[in-house]
Amino acid sequence: MNSEQHFTTHVLGDGSASTLRARPADVYTHDQLADLYNQTRIDYIVPMPMDAKRMADYIRQYDVSLEGSTIAFDADDQPTGIIMLGLREKRSWITRLGVLPNQRGNKVGQYLMERSIEMSKRLHVRTVQLEVIQGNQPAYRLFQKLGFVEIGELMVIRRPPSPLVTSYVPEGTLVEPLDAEAIQHYLAQRNVPVAWTEEASSLLHAGSLRGIRATLPNQESGWLVYQLLPLQLTHVVLSPSISDELAQALLYLLHKQHPFHDTKVENVPAGHPTWAAFQRLGYVEAFRRIEMHLAL
Repeated sequence: MNSEQHFTTHVLGDGSASTLRARPADVYTHDQLADLYNQTRIDYIVPMPMDAKRMADYIRQYDVSLEGSTIAFDADDQPTGIIMLGLREKRSWITRLGVLPNQRGNKVGQYLMERSIEMSKRLHVRTVQLEVIQGNQPAYRLFQKLGFVEIGELMVIRRPPSPLVTSYVPEGTLVEPLDAEAIQHYLAQRNVPVAWTEEASSLLHAGSLRGIRATLPNQESGWLVYQLLPLQLTHVVLSPSISDELAQALLYLLHKQHPFHDTKVENVPAGHPTWAAFQRLGYVEAFRRIEMHLAL
């Protein structure tokens, strides 16, 4: 590669020295980025493998800046790790941090994190966000060391295809589909904090969105938006502040319409009032992430 590199000894924030090189991720193809990322996650708690298409979709959906993302190299010019940086207004989001297994313990992760924080400062970012899988103590301790504070816990929940035995839709409920304009309107009207992956921008970039609106006999009304993929439902979003009865009715309508789809919903806040309704419809918790923020 002919792009500018950094060959000098890098002094980390804790005063230790690490001779590492770095290149911006924009000089690599999506194939190359996916391959390197997969190598860093071979033995990870949740591997999340990617190919070129999934990498390209991920970059677009989450506003990842490849210019602000970094590939690290050792003194022999061998890649040691990768980190990606999403940018939205005065916020940045650190994601896809991975270090090759044979390079762990050499402070590659700290080097990549400090470069991303410095990049965020240069771009006048006010808050840096990230999520770490619960149980990944080395990463959690590193983020704490760098000043990140825990904001809350997020659940990743799943529902395998299964028959619906009990109807949760009261007789007389009015049901109507949402068009693209209505979906965009409702997502924009949410006034509750959500994870980066579930923000309106992320969902609208994802595409293939569908929506349902239901009005119960007592005139309570609410909506559900989701992404429809060939074999999976994901990004299921319920309108804020709805009753348990309406939440379970909307979820029932979703799975009645798509009975053979696997469902995966990411980053549901732990203790969310709709969690009981999800459980009644057959959802189980797969794992948790810890959301952390750093104020700059």
